[in-house]
Amino acid sequence: MDNKFFITTNLFLALLYFFYSVETLAIDVAATAKALRLSNTITGGLMPTSDPVFSEMVLKIQNGDLKGAAFQATTTSYYVNYLAKRLAYQMQTPALDASIATDSDATAFLIAHFAEVAGVKPKISSIWSENATYLANVTAGGVTTQVHASSLTAAQLALINWQTDLVRVPGQNAKDAAGAAVPIPQKHVGGYITLSDKGGDNSFSMYGATAGTNLRMIEGLWQIATGLTLVDVQSSYARPQDVPRFVPEYDPNFFKGQGQAACISCHGGGFSSLNHGYSTVADLFDYNSTRGLVYIATPTTATMKSLGSDPKRRTINSVCNLSSTPTAVCNPDSLGAGTNQAWDLNATWSSTGTLLKMGWTGLTRGEGLNSLGQELGKAAIVFKYLTKRIVREICPMGIFSEEEVEKIAQLANPAAAIKGSDDVRTIIAEVASHQTCQ
Repeated sequence: MDNKFFITTNLFLALLYFFYSVETLAIDVAATAKALRLSNTITGGLMPTSDPVFSEMVLKIQNGDLKGAAFQATTTSYYVNYLAKRLAYQMQTPALDASIATDSDATAFLIAHFAEVAGVKPKISSIWSENATYLANVTAGGVTTQVHASSLTAAQLALINWQTDLVRVPGQNAKDAAGAAVPIPQKHVGGYITLSDKGGDNSFSMYGATAGTNLRMIEGLWQIATGLTLVDVQSSYARPQDVPRFVPEYDPNFFKGQGQAACISCHGGGFSSLNHGYSTVADLFDYNSTRGLVYIATPTTATMKSLGSDPKRRTINSVCNLSSTPTAVCNPDSLGAGTNQAWDLNATWSSTGTLLKMGWTGLTRGEGLNSLGQELGKAAIVFKYLTKRIVREICPMGIFSEEEVEKIAQLANPAAAIKGSDDVRTIIAEVASHQTCQ
């Protein structure tokens, strides 16, 4: 063989190998960079590049599956300890402020619904109705015990793995008036909103049931689930009968507002209407600063928050004595919170278009907080608002049209025409892999 030909051929092959290697290296760098971005977005940068999952993400990206790589990140404990936990913290108040929440039964419950833990698949639709408590397995001295999240010590919190250490326990407990643990009947379980193990746990129960009249409890449920504000659902077609007893009908702003919405439009036609769920929580729950959520099995006039926040006026309000002094604080036409905890969304929201706005597909009437939560979990707005929240959380600079948001939401909505996954991780993967988030 001609030596010159041999050298030329070898040089050609060497150059071919060199350029192929450089191109391959460039693709690896690009794929690795994309994997890092996804990891930082979904796991908060907690996942090391040495983790096998990261290598799987790079491989998926090299194969053109960016969405699959994003979903891969959501299967890790890093996601659970970062994004899933942050979303759970946010849902303790309508402000969605993660900085004021702490680890509680409510956050553990939500984490379990945002990630695959305790052998349970993620499930958005049952957040407001599942009758369960999620506890943490803690091992000390070779003995494993189940501990409420709010009772974990700083040392235990530092070691807890929210993906592998949570365990599902059927049922929910609250405290009775004497401070003893009592089971909450299924009818009155509201998923994470009725979970609180102790006072000062910064749970939704603490936000909604402390003092007041429990209006914050029902209003907060609606606001966090739908993203709608109080004025978004007000109705001038509301009836005085649907207004809670403690709202004074004699007030000049009751039927006609003076530069603001009339009292009746919000209290009778909005979130705090007796028919829109207020009757499901008003007289049954309280929050004790040392015990946590209190369940009142047999309400009396003295404990009925539907009669007002001032216990000293509840007897007067119960009979609505308009001649009381110094001022009558009652609504003589009010039906009061029903003893069956009935709700009827059709009464005003069907005519005002609110149910249409919510994409309501479930029943419009029922009894008890649990049934309301089950139907709420079927509403399209729940999945759409969660999608918008995740966009703001992980891709705030991205550009998503309403049509794109709707499409992503439907992929997770089990009540959609093509049954969705009911998995928040589907939404996260879709948003994180969106072209404007690259």
